[in-house]
Amino acid sequence: MCACALAFADIPDGYYQSLDGKQGAQLKQAVRQLADGHSVITYSTKTWPAFEKTDVRTIRGKQVWWDMYSNNIVYLPEHAALNIEHSVANSWWGGKKGSTEAYADLFHLNPSDQNANNKKGNNPPGDVTDPRILNNGILKIGTPADGQGGGASSVFEPADEYKGDFARAYFYVFSTYDNLSWKSEYAYVYQDNGDLQPWAVELLLRWNSLDPVDSKEMARNEAVFDLQNNRNPFIDYPQLADYIWGQKASSVFSLSDESPSQPADRPAPPEFDDVRLTGVNTYAGRWWDGTEIPVAHSDGNLFISIDGAPYAPGDKITLDPAADADESHSFAAYTEADVNGATLRSPIARLTMTARDPLIADYSAARWQCVTKAEPLNLSEGPFIILAAPTLQIMSTEGGTASNAFMECAGFVEFDDERVVELPIDAALVRFEPVSNGKYRLIVRDIYDRFIGSWNATAKNKMKLEQTAYTPGIGAIADDGTFSFTFDQFGSLQYNASQPRFLNYETNQKPVYLYRFKDLNGGWSGIDSVYSDSEWGVGIDGNNIIVDSETRVFDLSGRMVNGNHLPKGVYIVVSPKGSYKVAL
Repeated sequence: MCACALAFADIPDGYYQSLDGKQGAQLKQAVRQLADGHSVITYSTKTWPAFEKTDVRTIRGKQVWWDMYSNNIVYLPEHAALNIEHSVANSWWGGKKGSTEAYADLFHLNPSDQNANNKKGNNPPGDVTDPRILNNGILKIGTPADGQGGGASSVFEPADEYKGDFARAYFYVFSTYDNLSWKSEYAYVYQDNGDLQPWAVELLLRWNSLDPVDSKEMARNEAVFDLQNNRNPFIDYPQLADYIWGQKASSVFSLSDESPSQPADRPAPPEFDDVRLTGVNTYAGRWWDGTEIPVAHSDGNLFISIDGAPYAPGDKITLDPAADADESHSFAAYTEADVNGATLRSPIARLTMTARDPLIADYSAARWQCVTKAEPLNLSEGPFIILAAPTLQIMSTEGGTASNAFMECAGFVEFDDERVVELPIDAALVRFEPVSNGKYRLIVRDIYDRFIGSWNATAKNKMKLEQTAYTPGIGAIADDGTFSFTFDQFGSLQYNASQPRFLNYETNQKPVYLYRFKDLNGGWSGIDSVYSDSEWGVGIDGNNIIVDSETRVFDLSGRMVNGNHLPKGVYIVVSPKGSYKVAL
């Protein structure tokens, strides 16, 4: 599915000669001196161009940022949904004021999903026993295992395929910059002299061993070397960590005895056929009747977990017919193989399957067209969806409660020819109900167009979804195509990119776009092939359409309606035998 866009070369002759024959403190000092005088990349303005050389991969023919903190797909060149994250928290040494070199050093900077970055904060690394803060499939944040954390209440744990990457970044920083003024209030990982605490040594040495250096990490080392003119010695010689902190600390490091690392690449992650790719190694699909989903995988043994059960050998997923439209199942799979004498597991691939009743309109598969200044704005013609600018993430139905006073982000939508064609299953639809004086009530609905609540701006940067109460507002399309909905009080609907959420803000955040429903595009069966003749005995009595219990009635916007007391117009009747139009 994906390919690394980088390449690696040989270590320059003589680069590590200064390490030969040294041990203990002298060896660590020699490692530090390797970085002396390296080129310092200007933070932020030069970091993203540098990331284009160090942290990019190809997925299905497109370049995306390589994010070790989430499985989100963010296409180049846009990076508004990402942060520049210090794997070693810069607050521990005072950030840019404490050391410009450490603050801008690419060896511990990575593109990071904003939400994961915010939740990671300055927590130390560790094994997580309870991911109470975050578990996004790549990064866990929560309660540390016994004996870990150095007094911190929370630690972060990367996916297995990245544990070694983080360990070697920590070894680099705590040798290259061990003489900084490390802050005592954050002394979770380090001691007063800047060296690693014993618990951190045990953790990082273990991660260093369990996740060997792979092609991705070696290629990144080469790319940073081209930019900074220095290397991470713990990537070229991962065994160096054992000579400085581990069991070989009293032994002399000898270049003639130790070989540089060779890439140990994990097996490729499994792929699920005939379902939608929603992120890096994450998929989503729909089913109703019984189905089988083949799982493509590389050489090695395939293991599959169903709904959180223990992994077991398998080669496909079998689903019985769905019981109802609310049924869903989750699957996870990985491949295990022997690599260079070690048993390595592939990254985990995850699939969520959600039932889709073919008789219920499902707007997640609809097509949506961006509303522009070129046409009059008619907010009554919905439904609509709201996307963040410029990242095009969609508002979720989650949130709007007393404890969660904002609307969460449901993730990214899928485009085809500049039209949205697929939504996450927790995406929110919105409708605007006219109230008075050109103002509207903003109504949040789910992908089946079921009512969730009305937006009530209760205070500055705070809202609730209410069943009856609401704050009216005025909508408009700006010259740049963005959409504004200004409430009578407490600001306007905007998107906070640093903490991904939709909320009413009085200060400037990211604007949003409004997309209008176009058609269901297969949202439920039969909608694209309706018939004009009535052959199943559906009754018409004045403004009533009389149907049996297995037949549904929809208006031309795709909303399911009660057949009684309908306004004049054309309706679509969907029966188990087919569908057709009825005019009242």
